[in-house]
Amino acid sequence: MTRLNSTENFTDMSWDEYVLAVEDTYLIEAETDIAEQQLPDISTAFDAGMTPLGCVLALMEGRCPSRYSSDWRTAA
Repeated sequence: MTRLNSTENFTDMSWDEYVLAVEDTYLIEAETDIAEQQLPDISTAFDAGMTPLGCVLALMEGRCPSRYSSDWRTAA
């Protein structure tokens, strides 16, 4: 669990380790599994050097597009 929340040495993770860390963290935070359609987003986060926790937070933000539907900026 400490590795999921740590920013140390996440750059040394393989793709498989990264996906497992993202899946585990997503399951804990969102209480659901990652959809197959989210794998390209995870790949982009991995390539950009984003931490697994950062990736999960980004996935969760993108999961609820209606969350910002009442925001005045979306009308523009």
